[in-house]
Amino acid sequence: MAKILSLGLFGHNKSGKTILGEALLFKAKAVERFGDINSGTTTLDYDEEAIKRQMSVSVSLGFFEWNGARIYLVDSPGYMDFVGEQLGALEAADVALINVAADGGIEVGTERIWELIHQRKIPAVVFVNKLDVPEINLNQLWEEMEKCFGKRLVFVTYPVFKDKQLSGVSRLLDGETGPSDYRQKALDSLAELDDGLMEKYLETGQLSPEDISILLKKGILEGKVMPVLCGSALNSIGVEELLDFISRYLPGSEELPPVAGQAPGGEPLVRERSSEQPLSGVIFKTISDPFVGRLSYLKVRSGKLVANNALFNSSRNVKERLGNLLRLQGKKQETVTEALPGEVVAVAKLMESRTFDTFSDPGAAIIYPVPAIPEGAVSYSITPKVKGTEDKLGNAIGRITEEDPTIKVFRDPETGETILSGMGDVHLDVTINKFKNRYGVEVEKGIPKIAYKETITVAAQGEGKHKKQTGGRGQYGHCFVKVEPLPRGAGYEFVDEIVGGAIPRNFIPSVEKGVREGLQRGVLARYPIVDIRVRLYDGSYHVVDSSDIAFQLAGILAVQKAVSEARPILLEPIVNVEVRVPQEFVGDIIGSINAKRGRVLDMSGTGSTQVIKAQVPLAEMSGYTSEIRSITSGKGSYVMAFSHYEVVPSNLAEKIIEERRKEREAKAS
Repeated sequence: MAKILSLGLFGHNKSGKTILGEALLFKAKAVERFGDINSGTTTLDYDEEAIKRQMSVSVSLGFFEWNGARIYLVDSPGYMDFVGEQLGALEAADVALINVAADGGIEVGTERIWELIHQRKIPAVVFVNKLDVPEINLNQLWEEMEKCFGKRLVFVTYPVFKDKQLSGVSRLLDGETGPSDYRQKALDSLAELDDGLMEKYLETGQLSPEDISILLKKGILEGKVMPVLCGSALNSIGVEELLDFISRYLPGSEELPPVAGQAPGGEPLVRERSSEQPLSGVIFKTISDPFVGRLSYLKVRSGKLVANNALFNSSRNVKERLGNLLRLQGKKQETVTEALPGEVVAVAKLMESRTFDTFSDPGAAIIYPVPAIPEGAVSYSITPKVKGTEDKLGNAIGRITEEDPTIKVFRDPETGETILSGMGDVHLDVTINKFKNRYGVEVEKGIPKIAYKETITVAAQGEGKHKKQTGGRGQYGHCFVKVEPLPRGAGYEFVDEIVGGAIPRNFIPSVEKGVREGLQRGVLARYPIVDIRVRLYDGSYHVVDSSDIAFQLAGILAVQKAVSEARPILLEPIVNVEVRVPQEFVGDIIGSINAKRGRVLDMSGTGSTQVIKAQVPLAEMSGYTSEIRSITSGKGSYVMAFSHYEVVPSNLAEKIIEERRKEREAKAS
């Protein structure tokens, strides 16, 4: 096999991304029929929710072979609520194929996924889809793309129109007919990558096919060139040319730079992506199915993964029994005996392993970094619709949170409610449907709750002492902690600074457990405390009466006292909002955003449509769908995604804290 690579499919929701995957599979004869989204017959969107909503809601896999290369497709949802799935797809992707709809241009989902791809330095190629839609302004689209992706873009194929209808594409770099200025720009960009070839190019004005091939591969690997191909996936125009380009120019997994990780002790490590290297890889998705059990998706980054063997999970320092390796074509499975770098396979019934865990050779262990999981911004209270199904719901919650790291389920100790938190309304609707369709337990959702957080603004100290003497053995735990604010979004850090045995080593995990528990209940309104560093620096113990539970309770007391002295404040989630409206409604929309304490960040036009980008507190977005329909007579639309947390203005914070207090009192009475 000349080349193996995994190709991540990314793009804005409804941009034609899944149909592009379908077209690639069909053209490569990996599937027997060209599936249709409307009838729910696509290979990659086979999930019940995906079929019903006619959009991807989870990562799915496919594979094909073309000109001796084996390509694995990793199809990722475009809707930004499913960022957890996108993060998993990015862990699996060697190269990103970004689908851009010609009639939609650069949309917010495209910009967001490009930020993630660019951060991870994943080589990328663009396919401009839906060029069979009438009245496409390609020059304007190119300007939008350069604004998003930078000046690294080069046309590889160019659309050919006949009687204003897309009839095919021209391979510009192969010398076929097309706009000379775009071909010239592409050659100029490539020649700049090599001083020697640049000199040759300036003398002759040409680059040989061999030169173009060398420079294109070099530019893609270094991220200095981003090839652009064109066509219509639905009508299979430009698809064969894309397949040829993938097999000819995209780097195979073993050609990519080494992967950075660390040894179990924390020392930095890099691993070459070669089959001759020790085994390593990552679990990038977990599916929990009530009938087949847990199914884990694995990406091999180095070495060989062999079926029916032991698997060492270096993230958790445990060994698991590995059964058959499954290669997936949508929901269809076939067994394989081994997987090499660049391949993605599934395995069943890993008991200890979870999403984003690293597996490796136990004799050459490596741990790859886990992507930052964004905080959920929308929450519902949930209760079983039928009494007596609480245990069933608990089991379903456990399975679903294993499957989706962006879903959090917790019990509010003040109200007694079970809270389901996620990335948005669609994300939570899909999750609630899973309870019913997969696990047979229906839930009722309460009024959406805003996932407020608390944090601190200054450093402070606190002492926690739990001392209780009964008739027999007593309880004694005693600790001192310092708390410090961390940058917004940094999360939580625990630092052990105990010296001289002030607290025995075996009780320090107990203190941290208590600290974590204490941070779940803030001192202002009992919301979780975030962006905080806790330093355990002193304490004392009793040789007989000290215990794990005593030090846990001491940890809770210490951290809550310290937080009380650290000028705590309330944080609220801010969402990125992109509104698309006709020109005549722009003023009204900006007025509505300002009224919601929002900030307009940018405005751009695509024809008669204006795109307004803003950031707005999530608490102000309730009912915005109806509001925007009313303002625009049904002609406007918007999408939103969680961005970050910001401080709540003091006057509003007082109201939120007071409402929270009343909720607790009502519950107590």
